Amino acid sequence: MRYLGQLACFALFLFTALYPITGSTILNGEDVRARLIFEAFRRAFPDRISSLEFKDEEWTAVIDGTRFFWAHGRILPEKEREKWASYRQHVFIAYPDQPKDPRSYSPERIAALREQGDAEARLNGDDHHPAFRAALYGGARRGGAESNLVKVLLFDRMVSVHKRIVQPIKKVNAAVSAAAKHDKETAIFLSSIGSLGAYNWREIRGTTRRSLHSWGLAVDVQPQRTRSKIMFWEWERDRNADWMLVPLKDRWAPPAAVIAAFEKEGFVWGGKWDFYDTMHFEYRPELQEMKKVLSAIGNPGVQKDEQASVFPGGKEALPAAR
Repeated sequence: MRYLGQLACFALFLFTALYPITGSTILNGEDVRARLIFEAFRRAFPDRISSLEFKDEEWTAVIDGTRFFWAHGRILPEKEREKWASYRQHVFIAYPDQPKDPRSYSPERIAALREQGDAEARLNGDDHHPAFRAALYGGARRGGAESNLVKVLLFDRMVSVHKRIVQPIKKVNAAVSAAAKHDKETAIFLSSIGSLGAYNWREIRGTTRRSLHSWGLAVDVQPQRTRSKIMFWEWERDRNADWMLVPLKDRWAPPAAVIAAFEKEGFVWGGKWDFYDTMHFEYRPELQEMKKVLSAIGNPGVQKDEQASVFPGGKEALPAAR
């Protein structure tokens, strides 16, 4: 793709300063793509990823002694790297500053979103290999995931979250509580919360992939009443084929202070996805790290008619881990 060449040109210079490359390795566009993604993960999870190495013509990351290869847009353990065609490519979203106005969607983009949102297509399509996320977060099975859970106070409710995000959640709680003292909208938000959930061992609705809720790395905040506002694209799709065109003003959203508090601590808000989920926050610090690099190089990955997908494996932009 055109912008990958641009990215390779810009990012190679940036990596020289940020991420020194040992030896005489010559990187092409795909190598830079893999290196940026792995580097973002390492900077976000330095205690989990022990090393990065260019090995057997591919970038690799090591977690607890297991080496994962970047194989044609898939992150695979060594024994699976030759079976890359059996797995779905990863889509890394360039986390935007603001939700995209659906009035800007081209007819082609609308058609693509409608096709990608088809429940049967989502369920029956190829899936990502689960090993990398299981190793990164700890727990391929329910028991392993639950061994990492800790209860923490958030918005006057106790929730079970991954131990990694206990401090980020405490900081979010403190920031929102402080904002509520002088911001009426935030105060009303806190007083009108209907439910708040975090850990829930389950698959992403309509797929066979594990939700980040399964590791306690996502939080859903629902109000007592939405006053006819729309929160989740899939609920809306069940009654409205043009779910992607719901105006931003008709979608429920937490106050800006709440969104900012979560984002500052490494979370992303589902209201900024094309497949919007405005109740949902998930811990994705690697996307924030990618955003830093893309901002430094002018974000050449943004295309006019797409959600800003960084190095997409195809032109899909499904939510990463609802």
